[in-house]
Amino acid sequence: MKRKATVLVSVIVLSILLFAVIILEKSNKTPMQRYSETSQTTKNTDKYTPVKITNDDGNLQFEFLSYDLIDDKDIEKQTKYKSEYFIDGKVPPSDYVVRDIDYEALRRDYPKYDEFYSSNGEKGMTYEEAGELVREHGSEYMIDKHIKTKYLFVRCRITYLGNGRNEEWLNLFDIFAMRGNEIVGLCNMNCYLDISQHRGEGVSENDFFQYKFEKVGDSVECVMGCRIRGDFVDLSEENKYYVGFQPGTRYSDYDQFNPAIDRRCVALRDIPKET
Repeated sequence: MKRKATVLVSVIVLSILLFAVIILEKSNKTPMQRYSETSQTTKNTDKYTPVKITNDDGNLQFEFLSYDLIDDKDIEKQTKYKSEYFIDGKVPPSDYVVRDIDYEALRRDYPKYDEFYSSNGEKGMTYEEAGELVREHGSEYMIDKHIKTKYLFVRCRITYLGNGRNEEWLNLFDIFAMRGNEIVGLCNMNCYLDISQHRGEGVSENDFFQYKFEKVGDSVECVMGCRIRGDFVDLSEENKYYVGFQPGTRYSDYDQFNPAIDRRCVALRDIPKET
């Protein structure tokens, strides 16, 4: 009887270890590997298993459950995302206008700056010279303009792992737009959170996205939103989008970072789209 009990315990332990290895292997796969597997499995089943990704500090674990992408011309028509959960307490207008520098005019008037801008800082002038030019003359080129905008909403489950303080910023991940192997834009969650503990007139973005967990192991499910401005992120349909974390202390060179192969990123196409 004792021998049978020992065998049974051994089988249980081996089963637990095998399960842990499978989970770890899945988390360590790159977005490209996950996409290949997802493409195969979705032919036979609609089941989606969220990938668990932990931030650099190891204090929060994110699971991305679904996403929604809404064009600025439709943002006021929709009723799914409530006004009280936007950082300003209201749904953004479809003709969202910002006061900003007219960079096209600045580039026309300063050919060296245009060369710098077109070459991603490799020609024309140095970054210091470009910064000085914008500081000195930017105010002369200020205009009010509507910028093509999209709104990305991500539903996620966040678990507090306890490696830091229990009050954390939830908007730690970014959206990366890529063309080929080049990042052509990025933005963070900046305008919507349906579980914010700090709402009201004049609340800062930092406070709006700060959330206090009660204890280690606590999980919350929420929807976060990002206003993606076309002048910051190329909204071309040719681009591919990824959700994840920017390089932290484990990267000595930002140029080494590629969301398509980084294990802390998930391809947006791998996440179910809201219907």
